Amino acid sequence: MARRALPSAKRYAQAAFDIAQASDSIQEWDEQLSMLAQASNIPEFASLMQAPEIKPEERSKTLESVIPSLSDGTRNLLMLIAKRGAVKVLPQVYSRFQELSDGAQGVVRVQVTSAIELTDADQNRITEQLATSLGKEVRITTAVKPELLGGLVIRVGDRVIDGSAQQRLQVLKGTLARGIA
Repeated sequence: MARRALPSAKRYAQAAFDIAQASDSIQEWDEQLSMLAQASNIPEFASLMQAPEIKPEERSKTLESVIPSLSDGTRNLLMLIAKRGAVKVLPQVYSRFQELSDGAQGVVRVQVTSAIELTDADQNRITEQLATSLGKEVRITTAVKPELLGGLVIRVGDRVIDGSAQQRLQVLKGTLARGIA
């Protein structure tokens, strides 16, 4: 029997966001989708949600006993995703839901990677500069990669600004290699 193609996480997220926005419950949906995204990485949870021998009614009752705080909308979305054998897309659904929510609120999330731990003052300065440059509220997360040697790599959505010393050395190496050849 041919397996049905799975709808993309984007469509699930868009549907969830539309419902959350219409019912003014974006924060509740965000919290619950975050919890489900984390739970989807637990093998026992994924097995429970996708086991073909478990009837949907039993699955729903078991879910209710394990996570009683789920709203009807979130539970229905999870049951649909489970029915389609797509529990593994929950982290992507949550990620896309966050993007939609942020966009509606004029917020942009930025990943800043540096060679050393950034101080609070550094983070505040970077946040202020990016907010001014992007014209939006900025929420940053940071990571440390010593191999960058220095500078920063800033990721805003699909855009990457690589101002690391590692990148500058790679460019210099390429320039020297072309000049010698």
